[in-house]
Amino acid sequence: MSYLVLARKWRPKVFDDVIGQEYIIQTLKNAISSGKTAHAFIFSGPRGVGKTSTARIVAKAINCKDGPTHLPCSECTNCQEISEGNSLDVIEIDAASHTGVKDIREIIENVKYLPSSGKTKIYIIDEAHMLSQSAFNALLKTLEEPPPHVLFILATTEVQKIPVTILSRCQRYDFKKVSTDKIKDRIMLVTSTENINITEETIYLIAQESDGSLRDALSLLDQLVATFGTDINHEEATRILGLLDRQLLRRAVSSIFNKDTKMCLETLNEASLKGVSPKRFAEDLLKMLRNALIIRTCGGGIISNISTEEIREIELLSNDHSIENLELLFNLMLKGAEEVQQSFYPQMALEVTLVKLTIMDTSIAIEDILKTIEKLSDKLGNANPSSYDKEVSHTRAVKQMAKTQRDKSPDVESKNDTKRSEDIKDDNTVNVEGLDFLGFLKEKKPVIAMQLEHAESMKIGDSIIKIEFPSQSTHYDYIARKETQDTIRKLSKEFFGRDYKIVALASSSNAENTSLSDKNSKIRSQIQNTQAVQDAMEILRGRIVNIKIREKE
Repeated sequence: MSYLVLARKWRPKVFDDVIGQEYIIQTLKNAISSGKTAHAFIFSGPRGVGKTSTARIVAKAINCKDGPTHLPCSECTNCQEISEGNSLDVIEIDAASHTGVKDIREIIENVKYLPSSGKTKIYIIDEAHMLSQSAFNALLKTLEEPPPHVLFILATTEVQKIPVTILSRCQRYDFKKVSTDKIKDRIMLVTSTENINITEETIYLIAQESDGSLRDALSLLDQLVATFGTDINHEEATRILGLLDRQLLRRAVSSIFNKDTKMCLETLNEASLKGVSPKRFAEDLLKMLRNALIIRTCGGGIISNISTEEIREIELLSNDHSIENLELLFNLMLKGAEEVQQSFYPQMALEVTLVKLTIMDTSIAIEDILKTIEKLSDKLGNANPSSYDKEVSHTRAVKQMAKTQRDKSPDVESKNDTKRSEDIKDDNTVNVEGLDFLGFLKEKKPVIAMQLEHAESMKIGDSIIKIEFPSQSTHYDYIARKETQDTIRKLSKEFFGRDYKIVALASSSNAENTSLSDKNSKIRSQIQNTQAVQDAMEILRGRIVNIKIREKE
């Protein structure tokens, strides 16, 4: 006897053998048991989910010697002939090869004849969407009012291509993809019955690869049996089928979450050595990031194409990451996967994408940003009292600093006191030189003091020490360095007893000769060193990437 493939050997023979279509099966069983079977059905849905098998079971249930019954015996002559495809009363037509009006007219001519041995003549038209428009038109009248001994069942994977005039004359049943868990359970039953030694992990890989099609899953299993016999090794199975091991995929996702670029690229290389293409790696990685995002937002119950074990694993991987961060990772991987699919160098394109994923900064939830902005607003509000109070408090502070400096240097001439008083009145700023801060710096940091001697002015404001240079120069560049400003800030706190921000500006004595780029540079520097901007950067733990200046029209 010739070998019978597993997909045919394990084809459902009764309603209870059909998995994943509980609602449809229960409705059909009730209709047949009550004798209220329609004259025409449309079974639509993806490939390999049981449309044609269910059509045959309906035919058996109606034409069984004990029928109509929802439990056909599968032993009588009619049942056996239908199962083997030899029944004269159950005619299966492949619409892909019988698309014309001539074929439909042949059906119309034959429907008037009574069934030869069964109770009902049943026409099963597979891939019905392939019929031509004229063929559909020819079928309309017969489909609407067939003889009482005729039943039509149209099976299709693309129901949207069926004319609405046909749809309106049929009862429609939409088959859905079979869940991964149910496919896995069925394969485990098949392997245990057929004495096939295979790991549960390999079975799960097959169930995932089948994409909801039980027939595809059994075909993959058949391929492994043909290659390895009844003892199937997991590593060899993934290599032969070109599948990506779930362990490698989980390792890649974990490396992305942990910002481990090296481990991520090593995982990609290991997958490549096992025969997994970059396009397949990118696709599976995108699916896992999508699953992580959906599980994080809606829970695992909404996803039917992965097992409960994998849902738990994804939850453990992604629990420490915000929804916003998972969304950014998914969007970046989505763009990268598209580039990999289109690139002439998919391996390199995928490597660059993985590097981007692993070095991407963690995002901050919008709720946290709003809360931080509120805190920042309160902080700035408390730090900026009314103009009168600000002037009085600042004047008192500077006077106290001047007094402290006089106590330290009793030989300071009284003319300096006069100058300090004048500076205090000058728009809440005083010249730092008048407080001998430069002399203090010469003792502590002579190199910095030497650079500051080339400054045009040094003024202290409410919370800022502003250092202006006559033009862009090496002296300005040195003072503009972050480490230099941190040192000056630390020393100013030691000298004045108060923390100040340090602002370095490069200006020109001749405003007419100042170029637009110099002006923009000055504006950028002023914006970046503004107290509010500095506080925002510190609180939000961010950085300024670029400041764009738009000219007024």
